[in-house]
Amino acid sequence: MRVRMTTLAALAVCPALSAAPAAAQDFDRGLSAYNVADYTTAYQNWWPLSLRGDAKSQAALGYLYHKGLGRPADPAAAALWFGRAAEHGQPTAQFFLGTLYLDGRGVDQDYTKAHMWCELAVTGGFAAGLDCRDQAGLHMSTDDFARSSQMVVEWRRARRSAERPGSDRAPQ
Repeated sequence: MRVRMTTLAALAVCPALSAAPAAAQDFDRGLSAYNVADYTTAYQNWWPLSLRGDAKSQAALGYLYHKGLGRPADPAAAALWFGRAAEHGQPTAQFFLGTLYLDGRGVDQDYTKAHMWCELAVTGGFAAGLDCRDQAGLHMSTDDFARSSQMVVEWRRARRSAERPGSDRAPQ
């Protein structure tokens, strides 16, 4: 129980994410429900936020599906929601997505992707990603390491482009 709360608490305090006040309140209501094991209410609060692209809520949904809390465990659904949050730069989701790739749960086993996502989690401040990254590395060739490094560089480049003001506007 303590690990579960710690993991979701990490989702709640990630400084790279900001939400509108109403969305933050809905996330917090979901977190409060989660902390008293009312997973259905947590899900109901996080679902609409997830659909609107809130990375914390997406990661939290991924965790509910990952652990089978309030719904049947579904590794593919966990991978989907962790993936959406990971693409937004959510380190906890990056870690969990990396572990899914490491173990081949909900996704095809892919040590290069596991390494990439766990490396991003580590550099995003989620130290638990070290073990995942290193475990994936045990199964990788020199070419796999080069591919993982290139994937990290490309992900960061795409993220910087997306974060630039006006990057979503059409050229004038």
